Amino acid sequence: MKKAGLWGLLWMVFISELQAENESKEEKFIKEGETLNVNCPFSTEKYSYSQKAWQKLIDGRKPVTLAFTTSTSGNPSQVREGRYFLEDIPSEAILHVQMTNLQVEDSGLYRCVIYYLSKEPDVLSPLFHVVVIKDPLNTTASDENHTRKLQISTFPPTTTRAQGTLVDRPRTVTKLPPKSTADLSSPGFGVNITNVTDVTSYVFRVSVTSIIIIVLCGVLSKSLVFPVLLAVTQRSFGP
Repeated sequence: MKKAGLWGLLWMVFISELQAENESKEEKFIKEGETLNVNCPFSTEKYSYSQKAWQKLIDGRKPVTLAFTTSTSGNPSQVREGRYFLEDIPSEAILHVQMTNLQVEDSGLYRCVIYYLSKEPDVLSPLFHVVVIKDPLNTTASDENHTRKLQISTFPPTTTRAQGTLVDRPRTVTKLPPKSTADLSSPGFGVNITNVTDVTSYVFRVSVTSIIIIVLCGVLSKSLVFPVLLAVTQRSFGP
């Protein structure tokens, strides 16, 4: 009896899992950054005055409610929570769901449900298997930006030095008188020569002066010789 009860329990688990696997799913392939739009039909007789919700199924965890409607008046209503937008249209028996700016991590299994606060929700068919595909163009652009950032970060820090403005001011140049290449002095005559051109005139003046002195000496010597000779002669032949 115990074995029969165990086998019956295992069979029930197997059947429930098989039913879950065979539950209708709709595949949705969306590029990264794009928007998902789905419609979930429901029975107007049963759910026109009920709250609806959009949930994500996660393995081994309780479904995550991403957004839900609050109106139970039976009139059209809308709700937006972040990237999720729900529009309940009872007259068309449709719950419209929109997810914007999808990312790769948004891939997974989603469902529309009739939302209850105090009990498990009623699942609306179908389930949606959303697959977000990374855009290769965006991948290339992001890789290039990452490479550029790495290249910039490897450059050594540069130091900017302030450069002063150079102003050309007119300069006053004082010319010194040319120095003489010869400085001749004659202590005897008290003559100082500070120019090369003065050397020749100086030599000439010295030569002329010397000649005049010699001539004068000669003249004076002759004028003195005659009186001396005359005096000697008179003494020799004196009375």
